[in-house]
Amino acid sequence: MTATCFRMKGTTLTSIVLEVIDFEPDAFTSQLESKVASAPQFFTRSSLIIHLMKSLSATEFELLIALCRRLQLQPMAVKGEVGALKAVINDLGLADVSQSKFSDSEVNAPRSEPAKEKASDRDKQNSHSTVNYQAAEPVATPTAAALKPAKVIMRPVRSGQQVYAEGSDLVVTASVSEGAELLADGNIHVYGTLRGRALAGVKGNSSARVFCQSLDAELVSIAGQFIMHDTVKGECWKKPAQIYLEEDTLRIKALV
Repeated sequence: MTATCFRMKGTTLTSIVLEVIDFEPDAFTSQLESKVASAPQFFTRSSLIIHLMKSLSATEFELLIALCRRLQLQPMAVKGEVGALKAVINDLGLADVSQSKFSDSEVNAPRSEPAKEKASDRDKQNSHSTVNYQAAEPVATPTAAALKPAKVIMRPVRSGQQVYAEGSDLVVTASVSEGAELLADGNIHVYGTLRGRALAGVKGNSSARVFCQSLDAELVSIAGQFIMHDTVKGECWKKPAQIYLEEDTLRIKALV
């Protein structure tokens, strides 16, 4: 009898959506280089979904992908105004997810679109208008009643490890190292130092929160909205804190 050679499973993937609003190569390159340089540990080798907000020619699209790869971003899929680019997308080894469930969910989930967010908030988070970054969002939005008992981790979460609490809160009773990643459909509680990435409400639960005893995170995300380490380093840095969404903006508040 031949042994089973493989299994195929669904998974939760943390990725970045790059919304291409306009593509003028020099300006695009300059702005993308600046964004990657602002948080190289986060952006370098990160998987990327390209969302074309306008049609591009085949030459422009190939140049766009080449620029992303030169900056060590890893495009894996394309959506939006793909038009006549399907053959080029295939030739470049990318997937067209324009009609997928993932794509529809991401469009419908709460997120920071230029037409919806306040100009002042947009300017604070991204001084450039050409490129908008967004954490990708999976398919469903769980209700509070649907959440399962919390997933409890009673050991440190080391660099390179990922822990996902599907359909529930995530509780870590120890510290989270730099380079580690926590994901939960509900809230995230860290009873130690949070140095890695914490993504709560990953399926669109905008009421989810992140709580920790010492805030030193690389990235914190609620329902796809995220802030980087430079923003985290405020008055609650290395202190007990909670992070939550308020009017499509992430807030950091001290725990007292």
